[in-house]
Amino acid sequence: MLTNELLGTIVVRSVIFHDVPNHRGTGGAEVTLSTQITRINADHRRMLQEKLTKVLASRRAYGIIFNAQTTSPVPAAVRVHTASGYSAQHLVEMSQGLARHLYGLQNGAISPGLLCVIDIVAGGRHGLVLMKLEREAGAALEPVREGAEIHFDMDLFSNLILTDGTRLFKTAAFLRIGLGDDDFAMTACDGQHQTTDSTEMARFWLLYLGCTVEEEPRVTTAKFYNASLDFLNTHVTDPLQKTQLYESLHTEMQSNRREITPRDFIRDYVSPEIQPSYRDFLEDRHVQLNSTFNKDVATIKNVLRRLTYISAEGVRVVAPEGREGLVQVNDETILVNDRLLSVGPR
Repeated sequence: MLTNELLGTIVVRSVIFHDVPNHRGTGGAEVTLSTQITRINADHRRMLQEKLTKVLASRRAYGIIFNAQTTSPVPAAVRVHTASGYSAQHLVEMSQGLARHLYGLQNGAISPGLLCVIDIVAGGRHGLVLMKLEREAGAALEPVREGAEIHFDMDLFSNLILTDGTRLFKTAAFLRIGLGDDDFAMTACDGQHQTTDSTEMARFWLLYLGCTVEEEPRVTTAKFYNASLDFLNTHVTDPLQKTQLYESLHTEMQSNRREITPRDFIRDYVSPEIQPSYRDFLEDRHVQLNSTFNKDVATIKNVLRRLTYISAEGVRVVAPEGREGLVQVNDETILVNDRLLSVGPR
């Protein structure tokens, strides 16, 4: 999710609009595609930047991630566009494809709208913003025609975008933060629906984007921790290797670091010979290897208060938090470096 710090650095480079009516089969209104980017002046640019910051920092905004199973062209378009140098022609062609995709989905109760595709820079990184601006079904918007070229004048959209200080639009921002396919900070907003709504209209924006809602940090943290434990107990047979990785996992969970990137944890703590199988295991459990998530141990805080070692014969040894040295694991034995205090159930 884009931080407020990043949102405060957004610079709009280019804007293009497409008029996308409802798709109603043969004989229905057709999509009107711009063939040129929209001309904007300094005031338009400044006010649009302020509007984007307001929308994406609102309480209706939420983190999103790409859906690996989607058929939407949006994720691929975002990846390609932000990985390459800026090209006005590429922005035009790519945005036309996204408008056609919106036209194919926009039917029934889904309101017609204007697709606004915005090329941005934030924090020195390349990004893309998609906004859907709804309009009345019968409203006619005439594009500016210059020979064979078409574009929409920014002044046509001032009332929709710039003058209404309270209205929130369907918006999504994708900011590239690394070289990988999933190295993005992403935020979406839907001013009409909650992310928990289950209606078709509520799911429409995410369906179009090819994204899903980003998990809460406590959910992602617990998923990474539990998947790692399962891997240790099903794929790591060497007792020393198992113990080292188990204790490293607990150390990472209890450290002062606020963020975790599974890829970095694997690099720093996992033996090279089992790294491939560990990566595959986490991916099968839908843990995003290259995504950095905020650490929140609320769900697993009780299990982090102790380290538990279970022998082949079922003997359970439990060490308090931060006292890993009390238990020494060897190839054939588990040694407790402590004296007996009492016996019986506690």
